Amino acid sequence: MKYDISIILIPGFTMDRTSMKYYKTKLNSILPHLKIKYIVPNPIKRKISIYNDQSYYSWYDYLTSDNDKEPVINENHLVSTRNKIHKIIDKELKYYNDPSKIYLLGVSQGCCVAIDSGITYPHKLGGIIGFKGHVITKSLNDLVQKQNIWVCHGTSDKTIYYQFAKKSYMNLKKKNPNLYLLTQENVNHSNPSGIILQMKSLKHWFNE
Repeated sequence: MKYDISIILIPGFTMDRTSMKYYKTKLNSILPHLKIKYIVPNPIKRKISIYNDQSYYSWYDYLTSDNDKEPVINENHLVSTRNKIHKIIDKELKYYNDPSKIYLLGVSQGCCVAIDSGITYPHKLGGIIGFKGHVITKSLNDLVQKQNIWVCHGTSDKTIYYQFAKKSYMNLKKKNPNLYLLTQENVNHSNPSGIILQMKSLKHWFNE
């Protein structure tokens, strides 16, 4: 099969690759004209400091549990994850020979990883799609490429507070102007919350 685009789906904290079937279904419904290749990397189970070293699927360790400001994370884990995603992008680039055919999509912690991997990659991709995450300061400091970015966040999110997330996105927008933030009232951190409007907005973003 010849694919039109590839979308790398990046799960969030405690999620594994099977969790992203939800987003595959939603994307297929708004992009029926495209043959999409989905790549879903699986995070490893690692000990999480804030949970007494219990193991969870996670792209990096959390050293603090802040949700109204940026939590302290293991940045070495972040960079290792970044390199892993970059290798996946490199492989897709060999297939298309066109980075604009490659997209990153992440949820929650996966959104943070998608943004980090995208803005630290040397070529301009098709775009970065982020659900209910934020921008990590190290990612912002390491930015090497401006990307097309669509993100969403709900004002009722108590896992990653809206005002903190919005501030992180606005800081990124200063360096990367082509960033669109969909703000949703009464939307929380769960996947289904606000999904209908999110898909409508995302479809419009793709069509543009």
